[in-house]
Amino acid sequence: MNDEKISHVNIAAYYLAQKGYTYDKLCWMLAERQLLVQRDQRYNQENRIKEKAAEIFFSGPNYDVLCYLISEIDIL
Repeated sequence: MNDEKISHVNIAAYYLAQKGYTYDKLCWMLAERQLLVQRDQRYNQENRIKEKAAEIFFSGPNYDVLCYLISEIDIL
């Protein structure tokens, strides 16, 4: 990733963090995006998203990391 893309991701992550979503909501958002990127055929099934969100939640990334990962997927 080049410097310009990194800058865009950082800015998007900042604005996402400013929205004040709950930690659970960010885990859910990241789970949806990861399943879509992984081309999981069950990406839109609520139970699959719930499983993936739980994996993310229990892996314990901090709030800022969740915002960054979501923004990175959105931009790339």
